[in-house]
Amino acid sequence: MSQTPGASPASKGQAGADPYSIPLDRIDVSDSELYETDTLWGYFERLRKEDPVHYCAESDFGPYWSITRYHDVVTVEKNPEIFSSARSISVVDPDPDFPLEAGFITMDGPRHDAHRKVVQPVASPRNLTFLEPLIRERAIEILESLPIGESFDWVDRVSIELTTGMLATLFDFPWEERRKLTYWSEIATSAPEHGVGTLPVTEEERRAALTECLETFARLWKERQDKPQPERMDFVTALATAEATRDLAPLEYLGTLILLIVGGNDTTRNSISGGVVALNENPEQYQKLRDHPELVPNMVSEIIRWQTPLAHMRRTATQDTELGGKSIRKGDKVVM
Repeated sequence: MSQTPGASPASKGQAGADPYSIPLDRIDVSDSELYETDTLWGYFERLRKEDPVHYCAESDFGPYWSITRYHDVVTVEKNPEIFSSARSISVVDPDPDFPLEAGFITMDGPRHDAHRKVVQPVASPRNLTFLEPLIRERAIEILESLPIGESFDWVDRVSIELTTGMLATLFDFPWEERRKLTYWSEIATSAPEHGVGTLPVTEEERRAALTECLETFARLWKERQDKPQPERMDFVTALATAEATRDLAPLEYLGTLILLIVGGNDTTRNSISGGVVALNENPEQYQKLRDHPELVPNMVSEIIRWQTPLAHMRRTATQDTELGGKSIRKGDKVVM
């Protein structure tokens, strides 16, 4: 899930300070003020230099380890039997009364592989090649509809509209209701108790919206589970008819839907928006692209790396272990 670390009830005083003036053991990079003020970079620089496997004893989310060097991150990612996704992939712990998890991204081992294999063909190069003319047509239509010589909201009119339209296609979701997908994505990544996300909603409103999402997709599931396989597979049909996923429990189904909706919405939407900002902040790169349009495919890959939609991914230690000379205990949060 693309959830940003949550806002602190009170300022920790890190955002306005020199990162090297804060005692090392008091640094907390889950403090949302660092992200809101764009002052996180010095803290990550210091942790990579001085304490790349860093223990934060006190945060709004409890104690956690912060892993900031590439090779340590790779070690955590490559050892799911020690660093498990199953508890949660966010520094925020799941709500025990509404334990929504993000589908197969919060699974390990063969079960993860089996569930992922079900949805992979929908977003495969072969299927996307089939959709390419439609994607181009929609992109052209959206760009040509933009006003000239006046301000407009690029995120809403371009990034969200193009992304949501493609999500509706991949789910074979009712076109006229496609903006519900955007709404559910934003609701899913909001955490009211920490002020996270773009929507100021209560926990009750969040649950009601996600319940509506589940009920809507449950109807689509029922409609498609016994139908012949379509020429172009969609996510709902794939989940409803595959051996590994046809008996998903309701919250497992909702979790998988949220994974696919948020994954599609946040990644593409943020890459499109952040990419435009990056090109305008680096005009020499923008001009290089204009002069050499054959560089566009490479630009797309670079933009995804440059403008990541994720602040972190979390694992949970399944046993006592050691990383970077530090002793990590079973049950500890390990945040990359």
